[in-house]
Amino acid sequence: MRKTKSLILFAAIAPLVSCVSYEANPLNLGTETQSWVEGSETLAKGFPTLSFSDAQLLGLAFNPELNRARIRLAKSRDVEKQSGWWEDPSVSFGLKRVLNSGSQPWAYTPSVGLTIPVTGLPGLAEEAAAHYSESDAWTLVQAEFDFRNSFAALWIDYAVTAEKLRVTEAYLAKLVKEKAKLEKLFELGEISAGEMQKESDRLNAAAAEKRDLDFSAVELRARIVRELGLAPRIAHEIQFSAHLPESIPAPVPSPTPEQLAGLPKIRAALALYAASETALKTEIRRQYPELSLGPSYEIDGNDKFEDSLTLGIGFSLPAWNRNRVGIANASGERALVRHETLILWQEQFHALRRLEREQKIAEAHCREQARRTEEFRERIRKIYAEIDAGETLPTVLSEAAQQHFAAELANCDALGDYLKSRIRILALKISEPKSTDSKQ
Repeated sequence: MRKTKSLILFAAIAPLVSCVSYEANPLNLGTETQSWVEGSETLAKGFPTLSFSDAQLLGLAFNPELNRARIRLAKSRDVEKQSGWWEDPSVSFGLKRVLNSGSQPWAYTPSVGLTIPVTGLPGLAEEAAAHYSESDAWTLVQAEFDFRNSFAALWIDYAVTAEKLRVTEAYLAKLVKEKAKLEKLFELGEISAGEMQKESDRLNAAAAEKRDLDFSAVELRARIVRELGLAPRIAHEIQFSAHLPESIPAPVPSPTPEQLAGLPKIRAALALYAASETALKTEIRRQYPELSLGPSYEIDGNDKFEDSLTLGIGFSLPAWNRNRVGIANASGERALVRHETLILWQEQFHALRRLEREQKIAEAHCREQARRTEEFRERIRKIYAEIDAGETLPTVLSEAAQQHFAAELANCDALGDYLKSRIRILALKISEPKSTDSKQ
């Protein structure tokens, strides 16, 4: 009887052995927001002046989209770890009453059912989970790679705006000083009212340009802070050390086909294709039956008969159309993933040719604009010499200064466009860009 009680206890406990308990994880938006703001303010105190390299490191750690990709990868790896297990055995307990028997007319029959995966489905499930995990890992690498490049372009936009603000403020200061001189000449009757009106128009236009640049700087600072994953209230507490390079950098060489093939997004697509092939193999294997074993042990309560051991073997007989729908779906999905992978691969070549042309045009425009800016600067030097010699009027200087100011603004835009065209080509290379080609 002691043996019978042990078997009964095993039958009752076995289903509970592998149960997972639920742990609540409530989401309190108020608490989360407070923690987010406090953490952001702590970082702001640690980085009163933020360089590009420091900002990029912060973004890699706190960018929301990158952390979403990391959570997705953690999920895939956990699924991979938990994949490939056999089906749980089934435990049953039978109770039989024997009629016309002795004082103990009961017989007990504990049994265990076990499925032997002769088709190898658990191994295929583990293989598919490994492919999906690999794809998510490469997707995370690509997301980090894309973040570096997009953030570098955003940083350059802010550097361009900051430089244009510096140029505009310097021009405004000169306009105020020159206007005071022209007013004295106007009182002496040496210049006309029309010339004074032109000077006022230049001052108003420069003030409007500064206003637009101030708004652009506010927007860009907010975008940078958002990309860093920090609270918006610190957008104006941190100083960004963003400057344009003093010289025009050389063009970025084009990536080789091997480098294009090594892009993380290509590797992620190839991993997904491998997973689709495994999925097709899995559906094909499902059309074959699994082997099931069902051993049972019968115990006679009166102990008048010998105990008996029974071994049951079973499997299903596959019909001619077993799992044809699943195979058709998996086959079509594999063909679709294959086509999408090839399209993604071909798109890299189209993008490369377009970006090569864009970089060439941007470089030519940047160098031409730099040349024109230098010409205007040299012209102003000559005008100052002529004014000192009494050979020309200050109104000529005002006209030349306005042209030089417009050329400087256009030069900033051209340099920014060229730097960003280089970054877009770097985004097609395995090697990461060392810098944004701006002072850091």
